[in-house]
Amino acid sequence: MIVNNLERGYIVLEKHDFTLGKYVELCKCIRNSSYITLNMREYLLNNTGLNHQILIMRHDIDQNCQYALDLAKEEHRYSIKSTYYFRANAKTYVPGIIDQIASLGHEIGYHYETIDKCDGNIQKAKELFEKQLADFRIRYDVKTVCAHGNPLTKYDNKEIWNFTNLQNYGLIGEAFLCLDFNKFAYFSDSGRTWFNSKSQKMKGKDAVNTAFAHIKPKNTDDLISIIREGSLPNICILTHPERWSRDTIGFIRRYLIDFVFTSGKTVINVYREANGRQ
Repeated sequence: MIVNNLERGYIVLEKHDFTLGKYVELCKCIRNSSYITLNMREYLLNNTGLNHQILIMRHDIDQNCQYALDLAKEEHRYSIKSTYYFRANAKTYVPGIIDQIASLGHEIGYHYETIDKCDGNIQKAKELFEKQLADFRIRYDVKTVCAHGNPLTKYDNKEIWNFTNLQNYGLIGEAFLCLDFNKFAYFSDSGRTWFNSKSQKMKGKDAVNTAFAHIKPKNTDDLISIIREGSLPNICILTHPERWSRDTIGFIRRYLIDFVFTSGKTVINVYREANGRQ
């Protein structure tokens, strides 16, 4: 059944997960919880002497930045500061939209994939990273970055840091590498699941080893309950905004896309594990 979200006028699917209406519920919970929200930049600059429980909300913009603006507006409404990482392509790097997100007080970062784009050539990857970061900085004061994980490639974009360092680019952090996951529980919507699923959170892509991996929310309602309970020391949440649909057609379309991708990830993992045993 379809109902109106009276607060914002959005059409959402009642009781269904990964809708904008469900994201609003998550934002309400965070605002009323014991956690204070910091974006990635704020946390890395001020992570000493903090006596509060921290919640970092970050977003990887892989496909369409309009969905990112939808989430950014709701977060701003509930006084949540987030970090948005944009890929350097025409679909996601849309200054007219990114400017609006930045104007709401959110951090803008660079979602790099240069080893993928350079087919594993590290020198070319470093050169492309420098160029694309400079392009971002024409409009935005980028201080943190985050690797994009394409399951169809064999490369891990984070390996660029084996050959250079963040300081060379005036950066203070990389989202996967600069958080202590012994202190942060990590929840990602990759694969349309909050589980730290071995098949959907792929090694070298978006998998994270955390001391809190035993905590497995089945859905966003479970995640809301975990935040409301407040027993975790700190939390980092990763979302992909295009997954959070605002209407019925968008929900069905995204559900089908995710079904194809999650099935593909499972096949890729089985294939790679089989090859590894040979």
